[in-house]
Amino acid sequence: MKKVVISLSVILIFIFLVGCFNYKAYKAPDDNTGDTDLVNEIAQIENELASDQDSATDNATDNLSNSVDDLQKEKEKDVVLPKLGKDDGDVQELTVDENELVKLNVKAEDPDNDKVSYSFSPPLDDKGMWKTNYGDAGEYMVTLTATDGVLTTKKKVRIIVNRVNVAPVIGPVKDITVKEGQTVNFKPEVTDPNGDKYTVSVSEPLKEGVFVTDHTSAGEYNIKVTASDGELESEKTFKLTVENVNSVPEISGLEDIHVKEGEIVNIKPKVTDLDGDEVKLTISDPVGDDGVWQTSYTDHGSYVVTVTASDGKDTVTKKVSVEVEDVNKAPEFVEVSLGGN
Repeated sequence: MKKVVISLSVILIFIFLVGCFNYKAYKAPDDNTGDTDLVNEIAQIENELASDQDSATDNATDNLSNSVDDLQKEKEKDVVLPKLGKDDGDVQELTVDENELVKLNVKAEDPDNDKVSYSFSPPLDDKGMWKTNYGDAGEYMVTLTATDGVLTTKKKVRIIVNRVNVAPVIGPVKDITVKEGQTVNFKPEVTDPNGDKYTVSVSEPLKEGVFVTDHTSAGEYNIKVTASDGELESEKTFKLTVENVNSVPEISGLEDIHVKEGEIVNIKPKVTDLDGDEVKLTISDPVGDDGVWQTSYTDHGSYVVTVTASDGKDTVTKKVSVEVEDVNKAPEFVEVSLGGN
């Protein structure tokens, strides 16, 4: 600005001096001329003054324009900024879906051909990358920075992450094998990548998460696990095997027996088998398998009778004590005859 003021002052002084010089250079003619000649000379002098003033003004304008151009060039020389694309200063929007990789390719131009380095604000890493996950849906304002080591340019970028719904994830499941009589406990591991609420269902007999097996539970069960967030669902299956465990026969209805000689001993055991297997029953002597013993007057004494039940796989026994009391009988004549000589 000081240069402009100085230039204008010099131009004005120059115009003033030129005017004075032309004025002083005028000399009236010695002889008397007519009014017409005088008027013409005055007009010529005025034209010369006007021409000189126009020339000076043009020169001043050119000098002023050149001064402004010089200042602008000087300013541009002092401030050289790298540029990040055509939309520098605008907020650029980039859109991705959840679980996609954000990778910014950035190129800056530096008028001085200086080397430009870049940096990025979180969630971008130092390479301008960000692996989004499910649950990251939203808008993120990030700042891109380009610098030549002296001067820096920044740019705002809005990253819009669209929500992508995925079904809940059921953890690993494996087949289960137990024996009859054992208790099965099962609780599936379920997560939802989006953080949504979810429901889990398990098919019978593990619907409640607990299965108390018994003698009738033997077999194979295909268990289905389902998890749903209300929009999407996932499913896994596994096999539950309950191995058969033989239930031994049960003998009941036996008590120790006390009879007198000549009375009948009856042993009638009750036999059951939870598996419904056919059971073979045996009773030891002196009773026998029919369970009936007619005692005589010579059978007094103590006896241990064994009752055995077998389903062909397992055998159970029970013992019964039988006491036969002696009964004294009067002699009986069995024969009367004549004696010989």
